[in-house]
Amino acid sequence: MKNTITVILTVFTLSAQAQIPTTSIVVDASNLRTKINKNIYGQFSEHLGNCIYGGIWVGEKSKIPNTNGIRNDVIEALRKIKTPVLRWPGGCFADEYHWKDGIGPREKRPAMINTNWGGVTEDNSFGTHEFLEVCRQIGCEPYFSGNVGSGTVQELSQWVEYVNSDNVSPMTELRKKNGQEKSWGVKYWGIGNESWGCGGNMRPEFYADQTRRYGTYMRDYGKNKVFRIACGPSDDDYNWTEVLMKDGSGFINGLALHHYSFNDGKTATDFDEKGWFDIMKKSLRMEELISRHSAIMDKYDPQKRIALIVDEWGTWYAVEPGTNPGFLYQQNTMRDAITAACNLNIFNNHCDRVRMANIAQIINVLQAMILTKDDKMVLTPTYHVFDMFKVHQNALYVKTTLEAPDYILGEQKLPAVNSSASIDDQGNLHISLCNIDPRSQHHISCSLKKFTVKSVSGRILTAKEMNAHNTFGNPSIVAPTKFSDATLSAKGIEVTLPPMSVVVLEVKGSCELTPSLELKDPKPGIKYSYYEGNWSAVPLFDSLVAQRTDVIDRFVLPEKNSGENFAVQYNGYIKIPKDGLYTFYTNSDDGTNLTIDNNVIVENDGLHAPQEQSGTSVLKAGFHEIQVKFFQGGGGKVLDVSIEGPELSKQIIPAQLLYH
Repeated sequence: MKNTITVILTVFTLSAQAQIPTTSIVVDASNLRTKINKNIYGQFSEHLGNCIYGGIWVGEKSKIPNTNGIRNDVIEALRKIKTPVLRWPGGCFADEYHWKDGIGPREKRPAMINTNWGGVTEDNSFGTHEFLEVCRQIGCEPYFSGNVGSGTVQELSQWVEYVNSDNVSPMTELRKKNGQEKSWGVKYWGIGNESWGCGGNMRPEFYADQTRRYGTYMRDYGKNKVFRIACGPSDDDYNWTEVLMKDGSGFINGLALHHYSFNDGKTATDFDEKGWFDIMKKSLRMEELISRHSAIMDKYDPQKRIALIVDEWGTWYAVEPGTNPGFLYQQNTMRDAITAACNLNIFNNHCDRVRMANIAQIINVLQAMILTKDDKMVLTPTYHVFDMFKVHQNALYVKTTLEAPDYILGEQKLPAVNSSASIDDQGNLHISLCNIDPRSQHHISCSLKKFTVKSVSGRILTAKEMNAHNTFGNPSIVAPTKFSDATLSAKGIEVTLPPMSVVVLEVKGSCELTPSLELKDPKPGIKYSYYEGNWSAVPLFDSLVAQRTDVIDRFVLPEKNSGENFAVQYNGYIKIPKDGLYTFYTNSDDGTNLTIDNNVIVENDGLHAPQEQSGTSVLKAGFHEIQVKFFQGGGGKVLDVSIEGPELSKQIIPAQLLYH
């Protein structure tokens, strides 16, 4: 009888396992070239409800613990998730905000009515200096959204000057008078917000002209270079992208896309499975939007010089009962955690084009990281997703190919599982997995290419109820825990995902490094060949006859050159000091290409002003072949070639690493 029971139990177990849907994932570490920009994990703050006042800013006299008027608990939480960039002051508010009203002694600043959000009167006690102090305390980069809707070219131009210039000028002196001696050097600037809507109801042709006009007068000052971000499309307005790329792409560095997942008018916690599915479908639409807008951008910018910036995204529900409808205060549930994970996976997988994203919004508004009430603070399920996914920041993108069964509700279906992966600078592989199915477990069979596994561990975020959320009375209902349901197998890793769960695995092991070369009697310096001619792109050097050849210690332009219409090809070897992940940069005017071991790492080709491009490779310590091709058309000429890697901060490649 005992044997019979054993057989029955075994058969039952195998049958139960067979009923669990299986997803096959291939994680391919064989072509490691692109970093996941940390700014994909950016945040958005607007003068809306209690995002700024009460959420971030309480003033120096508040009983709530603060530093220079900024809440200590909020700063600590944002530092923990390594918030990389913060957008401000809006949103729709930005196109009615006049920055000079928010500087100088606070008691002398004029008040204003926030006509977009709640009709409340603001005293402008939180302005440019206060925002930049927030960014300093967090350790993140600021991103200003300029006023194009109701402002002027002069106003935005002077804001850039006030913040970034160290020249002798009225704006510099005004900043010093207000207590800031040195410029802040803010890189990211938006040319308006939602100019197709609340930012002016403009047509794309008109806004493209405004982009050219405003972009012209947003000056660079010294080493403080401006990264100009144009208002991009709302959702699937592909014509807007087409017009902006065709008519305005020469004046911008980024194009902003907005996409919200609106529900059916119910609050964040009031939904059934139909409401769950509806928000999942709207959130996963981000994949289609990014793919189609990227395809249009590729037509005009095949080198992907211009970044796609998703600077507003998230869920949008009815406000919580009893709160101001104009304050957009909503709860945050397990449903929001899943949508956040889905979007972050999508952004990671499109990191060649998507290089910043800013979830809406950081505190007390829409899909917030944090909720505050007086001196209390709650971390939301979405916050915990950002905490789990921070391992992807500036890590090397690893391609994942996925075959997943569907999550089906009625006659509708969606892919049940999505994923993304990266390798950090310590060589650890991280795989983020998301099961959107609220009813079923999903088995994951994950095979690895060009990566040898030693161990696997992980963290999981899940809950028993779809609308599980954290409250001020019980702030830990939804929180990450250790994940132990991943095991090593002959072909990789086997994982079982619970229903509605987010898992991030840390896989320790080693990826296949590009082997080093053995050189006999290497000599310092690199060889170069010099050519003259007219080109609009890096020429095919094999078909050319060099005017002269020589050896030079670094990647610098030969002293003897024609000034214009020349090209240089550099050939040699670079001595990599330590196994690991290395990023190479070329800043050039005009075009450059850089290869390592005959693999193109950096493409920065074409006729253009000085611009920097980068690429990454995983290299073994020792010698590797390096080649840089450069051409100069007309105008200025610049060539800087830099390296960054393990225990090696970003720097011009030093002469002691170069040989021939």
